[in-house]
Amino acid sequence: MAKIIRVWDGATWQTVGTALPNALTTDGTQTLTNKTISGGANTLTNIANASLTNSSITINGSATSLGGSVTIATGPSSSSVSSNISLAANNKYFVNTSAARTLTLAASPTLGDEIKVFDATGTAATYNITINPNGGKINGVVQNLAIDVNAAVTTLTYTGSTYGWKVGA
Repeated sequence: MAKIIRVWDGATWQTVGTALPNALTTDGTQTLTNKTISGGANTLTNIANASLTNSSITINGSATSLGGSVTIATGPSSSSVSSNISLAANNKYFVNTSAARTLTLAASPTLGDEIKVFDATGTAATYNITINPNGGKINGVVQNLAIDVNAAVTTLTYTGSTYGWKVGA
């Protein structure tokens, strides 16, 4: 007997296919790992909001197509820094403080962007890490942020143009 695959569209169950492997059920809680879902013309239809999780993959579409947006969120990347650089949102930076460093924030951040800066060599009191706001604000003012504490870990979160980047430990 073929199994029917259904997706909850927020109001009713929609039939989207039959007989997928791995004993899938129609309760809406199944997890697919390293599997391919295919159908006629490799499309899924009648799904209003579906979430597939593997490094946080979210698909939003209309009731009959995936014509909406696709967001693939992965964890933050980590970079070793031994020169003056521009910072990218949602990253971790491990700064070699064998010399003073200037790190420049993005000119057009998005609400909720986060950056973490680590004094990787533990000498920021001697060789400061300067965060340049690139015309934006840090804690409500347009001025550089100096990290001058050995082994400091600093988190900057963008809160909008009024306050700019909020600094936390």
